[in-house]
Amino acid sequence: MQSPQTIEELLSAVAAKGGELDGLGFADDEIVKQARSQGLVDVDPGDAWTLVDTVRLTPTQRLVMGLPPIVRKPSVLALTLHAVATAFARIFGNRRAHP
Repeated sequence: MQSPQTIEELLSAVAAKGGELDGLGFADDEIVKQARSQGLVDVDPGDAWTLVDTVRLTPTQRLVMGLPPIVRKPSVLALTLHAVATAFARIFGNRRAHP
């Protein structure tokens, strides 16, 4: 992809790719730095192995650009702990002496 010249072009390009754009050198681009400082995008710089930077729209900007919000699903650990806590509460929760 050609480097965007304005913040609007950057936001349009990221929105067209589903809210995430990968490429080399995005973290060092001035337009990306400006958009990041304004809180419009998040940037994950590439590591030494891949060198691919990822630009993502912030959750608020996703809604502004007409993309659906990202809904995080609970982890398996969280679901398991919740099930254990619920079972524990059912077993030991209503142990009152009736008069």
